[in-house]
Amino acid sequence: MDSSFTGGHAVIEFNDLVLQEEDVLGEGGKGFQYAQVRLAPARLTHCMRWLGAAQRAHDVAADYASKRMAFGKVLGKHEGVGFMLADNEIEMRASRLSLQQACWVLDQGGRGTTESSMAKVQCSETSWNVVDRSLQILGGKGMTDDTPVARIFRDIRAFRIYDGPSEVHRWSLAGKVIKKIKQRNEPVV
Repeated sequence: MDSSFTGGHAVIEFNDLVLQEEDVLGEGGKGFQYAQVRLAPARLTHCMRWLGAAQRAHDVAADYASKRMAFGKVLGKHEGVGFMLADNEIEMRASRLSLQQACWVLDQGGRGTTESSMAKVQCSETSWNVVDRSLQILGGKGMTDDTPVARIFRDIRAFRIYDGPSEVHRWSLAGKVIKKIKQRNEPVV
């Protein structure tokens, strides 16, 4: 999926597999439930990783924009480019705060499912936006291997898919919103 996962992900299929009861880890039929426990922390580590990659792309673009002259002034002084740099900073700060809040919930012993879903959507889409804008700022140079931005751009797209596509997280979060409203509107006896 990305250059840090050599060879991608494997798919293994078992046919007619029989396990002895002593070879089963945990309770039978609870595999999905067990897997859910690791999802929130795993999502957050992906968020940290990709926000770091987005920060790297942003730093490369900001450095370039601070030196490259275009139309009589430094590229970063043009509003179009300056606004992209500002938007990168704004979105990354908001994503980091969402990520930190989700980590805090886990540190307090909470499950963090809602918070990690929100952070995953926000961080993955922010990372994509930041890297896309950074590539745009670099222009043709951004498409070359002269900077790490082209590689980050190729790799980061998959983050919006793995550990749950943004649409699945939104669907889950929407269900929680509706459930909360229904509970509020139930008559008090």
